[in-house]
Amino acid sequence: MRTLIIGGGIAGSTLAYALHRYGHDAVVAEARPGHRDTGGAFLYLAPNGINALAAIGLGDLPEAAGGFVASGMDFHNARGRRIADLQGEGDLEEYGAHGRVLRRARLHAELAERAQAAGARYEFDARLVELHRTADGVEAVFADGRSITADVVIGADGIWSTVRRLTWPAAPKPSYTGIVDCGSWTEVDLPDTTRQQMYFGHRAFFGYTVKNNVAYWFTNVPRRDEPARGELDDLDQAAWMGSIRRLHEKDPAPVRAILQEARHSLGAWPLYDMPALTTWHTNRVCLIGDAAHAVSPSTGQGASLAIEDAAVLAHWMQQDTSPAAMFAEFQADRKDRAEKIVRFGRQIGARKASSPIGSVFRDLTLSMFLRMGGKATEEQYGYQYGYRVPDQPAPPAGNPGTSNA
Repeated sequence: MRTLIIGGGIAGSTLAYALHRYGHDAVVAEARPGHRDTGGAFLYLAPNGINALAAIGLGDLPEAAGGFVASGMDFHNARGRRIADLQGEGDLEEYGAHGRVLRRARLHAELAERAQAAGARYEFDARLVELHRTADGVEAVFADGRSITADVVIGADGIWSTVRRLTWPAAPKPSYTGIVDCGSWTEVDLPDTTRQQMYFGHRAFFGYTVKNNVAYWFTNVPRRDEPARGELDDLDQAAWMGSIRRLHEKDPAPVRAILQEARHSLGAWPLYDMPALTTWHTNRVCLIGDAAHAVSPSTGQGASLAIEDAAVLAHWMQQDTSPAAMFAEFQADRKDRAEKIVRFGRQIGARKASSPIGSVFRDLTLSMFLRMGGKATEEQYGYQYGYRVPDQPAPPAGNPGTSNA
């Protein structure tokens, strides 16, 4: 089957690698000029994401990409008092893996390089503008005039998916949440943290973890009006970091200490909520990752679910059935799980809002909420789908597509 993957990020690169491990070829069309120009700060790869990588032969990748163990969370209120915690010390025994913190660009680069080494072909500077159904497949047309014809197209192109827009013009669009996320890593004189440290600050939520005197930090900046596309791409770092310090100037000492040393943010990203889609596929087109189910960063599951999607879709694409049947099986396997985690993320995000009355209620009830959410955490971390690729990749199965300059 000639497969064209639109988007060479975490989901797309994982899928390309997994397909090659099964002995099938694929073309990855990426709008960026290269796989190292990806942006982003860092992310948490949960035990289920670690296990999904292992299932497709990439068990060594999190460590190779510089990831370090950070299991569990401590939650503090604006005065610094710990009000709740999520224990993660037993994750290895219970789920088979510890979660890890990784720099996003390094994880993405490692995935893309593994996929290319396995034989996947990447087409860079390929911005999709049209999709046309042909007699026996799909033709993708790019902004520079290139076109690629394939049997199936996989949309792994994120929350603002062009594949989704072209295939389902009436599908609901992402809605702005009123939060701008930003973060970076900064050298600090603070001890290592085995758990992630979360603070419900006076005016904004702040989280960090420290490894070898480097703090990996983020903050959720309230902003009522939605930023225009591209507005936050080129920040005046001095002004931006000044505003972040003022936002947290009354917050506990560790927060202020990190921001005092921080000289820049690696970016600022408006957060969006993605309404559930009726379907993720047609007879020839299928969505995965954020294109199908964008997950709030509050869940710590975005990258893990994208990797799971890729591994499961690669499995179903080996079955001797029609593309529509393969995609239907994939959706049946994944949709309920992903959308349940999306809903859980909305609940967590709602508790980050600060107000005098709301903060008191949150401080009193957060521990109970987390205990009630313990089952959800077990379902997320303990997910096992049981599909494994061959130990050795099979030879590629022919030409993945026809490209026209």
